[in-house]
Amino acid sequence: MNPGERTSSLDVERESRQTAANGTDRKRPRSLLTIVAGILTLALLPVGIIAVLQTTRAMQVADATYRADRLAEAVRIATPEREAILSALGLASGLADALAVLEPGSEDCMRLLQQSAETQPRMSFIGFVEPGGISRCNSTGGMVELEPTVQADALFANPRTGLSFDASGEVTKAPVIIVSQPVRASDGALRGFLSLSFPARMLEEARDRLGFGPEVQLVTFRANGDILTASTDGALVEDILPDFLSLSELVGGGSQSFAAMNRAGEARQFAIVPIAPGQAYALASWPARGPLPGQTLLFLSSLSFPVAMWLVSLAVAMLSMQRLVLRPIGALRRAMRSFADRRQIPISPTLHDSASELRDIEGTFHRMAETITRDEADLENKVYEREVLLREVHHRVKNNLQLMSSIMNMQARRATSPEVRAAIRDLQDRLASLATVHGKLYQSPDMARVRADTLIDDVARQLAALGSSARTPLRLDFDLEPVTMEPDQAAPLALLTAEAVTNALKYVEPDEEGACWLRIRLTRDEAAEDGAIELTIENSIAPGAQTEGASGLGSLLIRAFASQLEASLRQTVSDGRYAVIVRFAPAPRQGRNA
Repeated sequence: MNPGERTSSLDVERESRQTAANGTDRKRPRSLLTIVAGILTLALLPVGIIAVLQTTRAMQVADATYRADRLAEAVRIATPEREAILSALGLASGLADALAVLEPGSEDCMRLLQQSAETQPRMSFIGFVEPGGISRCNSTGGMVELEPTVQADALFANPRTGLSFDASGEVTKAPVIIVSQPVRASDGALRGFLSLSFPARMLEEARDRLGFGPEVQLVTFRANGDILTASTDGALVEDILPDFLSLSELVGGGSQSFAAMNRAGEARQFAIVPIAPGQAYALASWPARGPLPGQTLLFLSSLSFPVAMWLVSLAVAMLSMQRLVLRPIGALRRAMRSFADRRQIPISPTLHDSASELRDIEGTFHRMAETITRDEADLENKVYEREVLLREVHHRVKNNLQLMSSIMNMQARRATSPEVRAAIRDLQDRLASLATVHGKLYQSPDMARVRADTLIDDVARQLAALGSSARTPLRLDFDLEPVTMEPDQAAPLALLTAEAVTNALKYVEPDEEGACWLRIRLTRDEAAEDGAIELTIENSIAPGAQTEGASGLGSLLIRAFASQLEASLRQTVSDGRYAVIVRFAPAPRQGRNA
């Protein structure tokens, strides 16, 4: 392999590595299978959603039907209480209107209430209660004096139709439900209350005849939450009520059915229905129902159908893609990678049994690869010829400069004037700097880039060896960072260095400590936006020593080379040292041309 081919191979390998590194920095693309799976999922998602919605709707309808059934059942369970309370309220309303025109102690009043008790055998007591709790007109035929109670006082303070439960039964000596109806005179004045009572045991017997099991629980209560009757013992009534609501909070919602925990911690299904709107309500409860028969299976089936469709579609799509797309694309990718990494082209087509579109792509790739291979071979030959020509040019320029330096050396030995010999010596130094630059370009493996740090080191050491005297030892200090730049910048930088070092050697003097030194520093400012390069050349001088003025040839050349570099130039004298500081931006790297 010739040098041009070797250089081109290195460039290709370097660009391949850079491309791979850039690829890893970016997010890895999704595979084709992942994309297809996502598309199938989106396509079948509406089917799954519709199936789930339909199943959910069916379950909601079943739940609504169940709640309606519980409400109807609650109405049937509360039928004895409903009939008894409504009958008592109607009778009380009618008798109160009749008593409005009768005297409480008259025989007509007594006869009316006794006849009413005979026609209503369920009523255990009917009486007209006057203020103070005295009943002179009642179904018992005698005067009854009732003990004052909080409920009675509240009724006289705020007359209204009332319902209450008396566990002891002051007249009947048995638990009774009491209905109270205000009796008013024609002028609206309150005369007293008509009080009806019927035994609670009668309601229990009626419920037993309906045949409800022990799991059904019933509570009737007033609008303010006071309990009238319950299907369980009085001590356990609180345990069968809903845990999160009071009875008075259930009144405003009308008929309703809901599931909740009771205060005993059991899951129950509750139903509330009005018995006498605004007066009495019934709350029934049953053990909470579990899932409807087949409910779980129905819900799972609604999900399994779209899932099964998705799995089958995905399996078919994966097998088809693997056989018809991925396998041929994998073979084509391996062929392309082999060509990209090693420039190897498959001898024969590998997609002979694939789709026509993929075969067309493979044929196009083979033609493209052959064209690229031929073009790269031509480019490598041209690059090699150009580099050989450039190396020959730099070599000849270097030899010609050395020849001119030798001729000038011969002329210097024949010159009699010290000024002429010094001028010729200055020209020789400048020619030596140019020869060093061309020598570096000739020896560099990359003709387009030059190591500025090694170039400056060689130029400075060569001039220091020629210009330092034996009686004044010169200490050289180098701090050179590795910097690579274009030849168009390296040449003026080397010449600027040569002029600055020549001036430094001309004016170097021992400092306060008696030492002569020359320091050269080359740095790159990575923090700067343009990555500026800074060159500093400083030498020791005696305190109060004078340096070359701005009109000297060396200073003029330094400014000219700095202008050529588009650099900023500073020359400072301080603390026994003289410094030349040059700062410039590196030129952007140019591409390799054929």
